[in-house]
Amino acid sequence: MYLVVVYDVTEDDVRNKVAETLKAFGLARVQKSAYVGRLPPALVKELAERLRRVIKNANADVIILKIDKKTLDTMIRIGSIPPPRHDGPALH
Repeated sequence: MYLVVVYDVTEDDVRNKVAETLKAFGLARVQKSAYVGRLPPALVKELAERLRRVIKNANADVIILKIDKKTLDTMIRIGSIPPPRHDGPALH
């Protein structure tokens, strides 16, 4: 299952823990507060639970979007930073 995870966290330490958690699950950063990747459904549930614990009692909002590969492949990205590779470990 492909994911896009975006977040808005005001506390630096909590925001850093959210980023560390997403990286630990193999997601790739595409913006300062946006990650993409692919996880099996069971790990998506585990990721969501871990993020709930990380942001507990913080001023934070995390959104996990489940998307299909076609959506990811047809995204339009405008900017000078190269997009994440589809052949890397985070997306396969």
